[in-house]
Amino acid sequence: MSDDLPRSAPKPIELIDRAGLTRLGEFGTPEDVQSAWKAFSSVSTAPLERISDALEEVSLSTLEQAWNALAAELGVISSTGDFLLTVSGEGTFGLPWFHVRTAGRLAIRDLGMYPGEPEFIASSLDRSASIAVSTEESDYWILVARNEA
Repeated sequence: MSDDLPRSAPKPIELIDRAGLTRLGEFGTPEDVQSAWKAFSSVSTAPLERISDALEEVSLSTLEQAWNALAAELGVISSTGDFLLTVSGEGTFGLPWFHVRTAGRLAIRDLGMYPGEPEFIASSLDRSASIAVSTEESDYWILVARNEA
């Protein structure tokens, strides 16, 4: 295979596996996932945190620390390490949420179509809180949504 041939975008399942998460099943419908992505991509959506990507590895470490702290504060990750996840990638909008489990702090840097450019939404099992991470032009964004019952 030639190096100048375009490579296909990784599939969300490949990204989840690469991140070291255990897939436990699926949840909801593709429409649920599409709705979550639309909510976070609204023009009026503002990030809770913006982290410059100028410091590369330090920026990614800062992003991961901020994400893990917010996930703990909002209860996105259960006491057993379970949460729902959708990752940007080939076929994302045709898939339901993935029910996943982490064994501890999650290294989010590769949960996106390109290494070091995370693009995903994580949600609590009851969907009461969600956190999106987005890679923008020169920043990483963390966005939060709380769904009141």
